[in-house]
Amino acid sequence: MIHLRIPAVIAVLAVLVPGVAKAAEIVVEIPSRGQLVRTLVDKPSGAPAASLVLLAGGHGNLAIAKGGAIGWGAKNQVVRTRGDYVGAGFITAVPDVAPDLKDGQSVKPAYRWSEPHAKDLGAVVKHLRSYGKPVYILGTSRAALSVANAAARLTGEEAPDAIVITSGMIAHIDDKHPSAQRNVGSLGRIKQPLLIVYHEKDGCAYTPASSAEPARKLFSGARKVDVLILKGGSAGGGDPCQASSHHGFLGMDSEVVKTIATWLKAL
Repeated sequence: MIHLRIPAVIAVLAVLVPGVAKAAEIVVEIPSRGQLVRTLVDKPSGAPAASLVLLAGGHGNLAIAKGGAIGWGAKNQVVRTRGDYVGAGFITAVPDVAPDLKDGQSVKPAYRWSEPHAKDLGAVVKHLRSYGKPVYILGTSRAALSVANAAARLTGEEAPDAIVITSGMIAHIDDKHPSAQRNVGSLGRIKQPLLIVYHEKDGCAYTPASSAEPARKLFSGARKVDVLILKGGSAGGGDPCQASSHHGFLGMDSEVVKTIATWLKAL
């Protein structure tokens, strides 16, 4: 078991990370707005390079059980690679959606660009600062809205030091689905360094690689914006907007983790 100093949170227990040798996660419940944000936290064996909050795409309701089991989204690209980021030297935190933002098995509409959701992520960021600084937020697909919302709203110790978005719903495509451009808005407010990663053959209509350059231009106030278009992997055989496809960098997990870890460590 990895022992972490956990200020102002409830530590539940340690659980093994599937497929990651000798790694363990601590389940913690981080107070925010009178809620408890259940979060899986893991730590490398040596001195950490930084801390990294990992946000799943889709509806984002991971339904994390008290014992640490993930009810939904275990195969999401950022969730399934959390142990790899620990191996790369990062403390990782995978937060669930706060209870009051859920609606049964689903979530409340518009939560990703709401102030309460940003505050919850700010509480997670602040908590991680007691483990290792700096603290970054990485989100994939629909979680682009959560990342942008947090970066735009949060200040001080709650604000991430940099952000990463992969296969992100950033630039507005149409009115069928939300985007950071339309629903968060005024992305020029964001000052942190930003890495945007897409796959050149992403078949999801809302995250094509062609949207990378329009997305980059939206972050006019950021100190640094880098865009990377990756190649390779597998298209899979299912929904092109799900994790088992180019959208989720199927067959490229090691490359994606290495690319992002290298960029973050170079900041």
